[in-house]
Order: sequence, then C-alpha cells, then structure tokens
Amino acid sequence: MSELTHKVDGGFMEKWGKGIKCQKCGYFLHQKEITMAYLKGSITLPFRSGPSKMSL
Repeated sequence: MSELTHKVDGGFMEKWGKGIKCQKCGYFLHQKEITMAYLKGSITLPFRSGPSKMSL
C-alpha cells in the first residue's frame, strides 16, 4: 500500500480487511470508496520533494 494519509489528522492509512483504516483515529474506508475519498480530498498521497534519483 502506498503512503496514503488521512487529511484530517495526518495519520497513515493501513490495509485493514477489505479496506484501509487510519492509524490515528480509526477512520475506515471500504475498498470501493478509496478512489472517491481521494478525489474528494479526504485522503491524500504525500508528494516527496527533492532531487530525483533516476539512473540511466
């Protein structure tokens, strides 16, 4: 699972049964609700800044 975070409290979302759950507050999303929650802004995918590390 990628590092999805719950926007309300900044807790990381972890795989839990048939969905994901916030480690801090227990906010739970079923697998079919993840995309809609991401589009609404309830959960976010943190972007890492810094130099890219791509080698050719």
